[in-house]
Amino acid sequence: MWTRLYPAMVSVLGGVGLGLALTYLVGAWLSAQPGWELWSEYFRPKAMGLMLVPYVFLLAHLLLRVHVGHFLLGRGEVEAAERYASRRARPSMVRSRREAANQRGVWARALVRQGRYAEAREVLLGGVRFAPGYYEAELRRWLIEVALREGDHEAVLEQFGQLGEDLGKGHRQAALRACRAELALRQGDMKGYEDEMTRSLWADPGHPRAGLTRTLAMVEFSGKAAERSDALAMLALVEKRVGDEIPARRSELAALRAWLLAAEGREEEARQALEESLSGPQDSWSKQVIESVRAEIAAPESA
Repeated sequence: MWTRLYPAMVSVLGGVGLGLALTYLVGAWLSAQPGWELWSEYFRPKAMGLMLVPYVFLLAHLLLRVHVGHFLLGRGEVEAAERYASRRARPSMVRSRREAANQRGVWARALVRQGRYAEAREVLLGGVRFAPGYYEAELRRWLIEVALREGDHEAVLEQFGQLGEDLGKGHRQAALRACRAELALRQGDMKGYEDEMTRSLWADPGHPRAGLTRTLAMVEFSGKAAERSDALAMLALVEKRVGDEIPARRSELAALRAWLLAAEGREEEARQALEESLSGPQDSWSKQVIESVRAEIAAPESA
């Protein structure tokens, strides 16, 4: 219910605010006209207080409309978030570059959740042309996420080149460095992975993206039984939290779980996890991971 009411309420706030502002202007004009002395005596002492009424409504509208798309995404209303944000993703006389860039981010994330990576990339590239500072970095972060899912490592490096060395602070830096750490992990650059992962965790130890990349590394390095047990435990935690932003990630993690279970000799559980990964959402990278896991699981059996 709230997914329908909240956007409507925000629109009503804006409409009421504009109506009250117009009423105030008409009242101010009438207070200066001959024959409206009684109105003038009432209006002028209260003018400042009355001016605050439309101001409060309009300010509430401006603040809340920025969050509507995030609200819809957070409740799984992906198509509604796409519709809302796509209509508000261009700067104009009534929409700042910051707000338009924010809406671009919501629009792109809604497309990513639907596996529409090419469209998301176009939306994001359109946004970085006008997005200021922080918002440009956030849009480029999602360009990096899309490129990672497509296995396009050159595009990842290109976006990091555009960002330079200033990756911001806090959660923004944590997410970007976790993305760079994942790229290093894929390329077998262990020193690069350790450096970026350390900086990511330093920036924000609890960031979900940092936790995800760290879990991928734990799977990669799980040679001993105790390490595999730890990796399985971390996967169980991470799988509950990821997947909403990039659904194909669930299939990737299920395949990695299958690989760990097979290494533990738990063949039936491994088979079920592999079937889960095959039945879930797919993208280029999840398919590569699944095929690699299937080949490794099948190799001992054929031997």
